[in-house]
Amino acid sequence: MPKRKRYFFSVVEEMIMNPKYKGCRGGRIEVYNQKDKRGYACYEARFLIPEEFMDSFRKCWDFKESDKMPYIRWDSDDKNLKRRTR
Repeated sequence: MPKRKRYFFSVVEEMIMNPKYKGCRGGRIEVYNQKDKRGYACYEARFLIPEEFMDSFRKCWDFKESDKMPYIRWDSDDKNLKRRTR
C-alpha cells in the first residue's frame, strides 16, 4: 500500500449568484495537513474560471496529495473573463 502524502487537496465549488458571471464557476481549493487531526483546512486558494475548464481543473486538483506545502497562485487575463461576462 502506498504511503499517504502529507497534504491533501479538495476542490469545493460555490454558487455564483451574480448574473455578470454567467458561464463561470467559482470556489476554492482547500489544503489539508494529514498530520493535523482537527480536520480543518490549513490553506485555501479561491478561483473563478470559465465553465468549460471546470472538469479539467477538478481533475488537476481534486483528491491530489503532496509532501510539500503548496503555494497556489495564478494570474489571469481579465480580458478573457470580461469578454465572457458581457
